[in-house]
Amino acid sequence: MMNSFKDVAESIGNRFRDCQLAKQFRDMDLDFDFRNLRNYPGVGVFGKDLLHPYGCLPIKGLYEHKDTIEMMIIKNKIDGIQREKDVENDLKKAYPPEKGYVILSEVYLRDKEGNIVKDPVTGEARRIDFVVAKDGKVVDSIEVTSKTSDKTNQTAKEGRIRESGGNYVRDNNGRLVEMPSDVSTRIERRD
Repeated sequence: MMNSFKDVAESIGNRFRDCQLAKQFRDMDLDFDFRNLRNYPGVGVFGKDLLHPYGCLPIKGLYEHKDTIEMMIIKNKIDGIQREKDVENDLKKAYPPEKGYVILSEVYLRDKEGNIVKDPVTGEARRIDFVVAKDGKVVDSIEVTSKTSDKTNQTAKEGRIRESGGNYVRDNNGRLVEMPSDVSTRIERRD
């Protein structure tokens, strides 16, 4: 019996893996391709009509529970948005702007010229959920996630990017802010 997309993928082999279509985007954490973007009021834009993550061809029986799968993904997105809002509120209390702190969200790691640095292994960039800066330096870096999400690969990717010179982020005014070597991104796990 096949219990997951991975089981199905292993049963057919990964022969259709790299066939992302136009106007699709990949959610790397969920490992899904989405198409037909939809805007859910109060939540944001998410995908509808999931494609199998290991292949673009429909597989018999795979979509029998499509609505349930879609709702689970939407719930996960909503939960993730709420976690980020909660952490942002906590950061605002811990790092008040009147004391010179600036909270930056969704910032890419960049080199000293301001170019986005990509991981030499995966070829992907790294966007950090929250970075707190003060006086031109990063003082805290936070990745927000669920209690069960595995961030091992993401942490390794960030380490390689930092080793490759990705030790800066841009602030809200476009200025580069240095991320000192003694500041590592901490994982903030929430329900």
